[in-house]
Amino acid sequence: MTPTIRSALRLCLVLACGASGAAACRRSGRSEAPAGILLISVDTLRADHCSSYGYVRPTTPHLDQLGRDGVRFEVAYASMATTGPSHTTMLTGLPPRAHGVFKNGQTLGPAPPTLAEILQAHGYRTAAFVSAQPLDRASGLARGFLTYDDAFPSASAPGRPPVATGPAAPRRRGDATRAAAVAWLRRNGYLQAGAADRQPPFFLWVHLYDPHSPYEPPAEERALFAVPDGTELDRQVAGYDGGVHFADEQTGALLDALARAGRLEQTLVIVTGDHGEGLLEHGIMGHGLSLYEETVRVPLIFRWTARLRGGRTVTAPVELTDLLPTVLELAGIPPPGGAGQGRSLGPVLTSSTPGDPRREIFLQRRQYSAPQENGVPVKGDKYAVRVGRWKYIAAPEEGTYELYDLEADPHERRNLHSERPREAAALAATLRRWQQSVAPARGTEVPEERARALRALGYVR
Repeated sequence: MTPTIRSALRLCLVLACGASGAAACRRSGRSEAPAGILLISVDTLRADHCSSYGYVRPTTPHLDQLGRDGVRFEVAYASMATTGPSHTTMLTGLPPRAHGVFKNGQTLGPAPPTLAEILQAHGYRTAAFVSAQPLDRASGLARGFLTYDDAFPSASAPGRPPVATGPAAPRRRGDATRAAAVAWLRRNGYLQAGAADRQPPFFLWVHLYDPHSPYEPPAEERALFAVPDGTELDRQVAGYDGGVHFADEQTGALLDALARAGRLEQTLVIVTGDHGEGLLEHGIMGHGLSLYEETVRVPLIFRWTARLRGGRTVTAPVELTDLLPTVLELAGIPPPGGAGQGRSLGPVLTSSTPGDPRREIFLQRRQYSAPQENGVPVKGDKYAVRVGRWKYIAAPEEGTYELYDLEADPHERRNLHSERPREAAALAATLRRWQQSVAPARGTEVPEERARALRALGYVR
């Protein structure tokens, strides 16, 4: 049986089960499921540059409020610090090693069911609005979305408005993406008094790209954090923080639209980042090259006042593989076979369960074909594992091994690999066991046309 036929049979089973499940829910009048699910992913959003996570600059006032109203996860990890692979993890519940998308431009294969497919099968009206080329429909992430809006401008179509500031590139600014999402909500009756209750529940994914390099937010956003007579790094960080603030403004505007329509309290809202960003902490500007905390730690906040007690902070580590099983549990939908490897955070969100402080968190670097990138060694694979206070990073082909005590050294300044061989050996064994348990998927080739578009955004093959 070919993979295509297997995928078609799997989807038919999901759809059949989902249709009957949705009908049963409607007959029973079950009200505990959310009337809408809103997932907002902010590209390149490192947790420690959010004021909601203790940053000294007021970059995220709307996320601050969301955290006060909802449940904030203090230690959330992206499995990989690259846009396409990380979003594929969010929507499949699988780490990159399992889903096979290792770099931008690769396409998700037909086998794993996506969150949108499952929710659509259970009666949700699904829509996505993305802001940059790595997430266009060629990524394979459009599966299950009845609407998939990737209508951002491209270098070959300069007349399509509006483009982000800076060089013409296949991306769009967050206010344009947010406006398109709000228009979809309005067009489908979700913002009309009295009409929303007659609509099916929705799943809306909105992707904002504004913090991403080249750090060129609207001028008024950059000015908020400008440092008089500052260095070039100060200017870059001000631009980054301005992009974070601008994305936060769009998040607030989207939530306000739902609130004015009386829909926000019944909507499960999830806000996260796909990865962080290096700002020269380890001599690296950008992301994708390393697995240090600044590139893999992201914010993660859930808000659903109908069921979740707000104002809570969870300190146990979690990861973005957990999104799919968590959403399904909160929606009362049993996960189909092959749907993810993450853990549902439902018990943590709906009760006083604290989570597992010694949960094993696994990380992987994106693939590079060259031995160096911007002077940084990137030869071969690089993996990491965190357990409790210890984090181990291994890159055998580079010949580098690192061990950090994140409680004593949260910024990963002192490599203890040679000083703490016992801890390093234990974590190396944990990492090997995980690698043996997760069969590596095979990634697709990146077509040259997509590669050109990605290079316009500053990505490399």
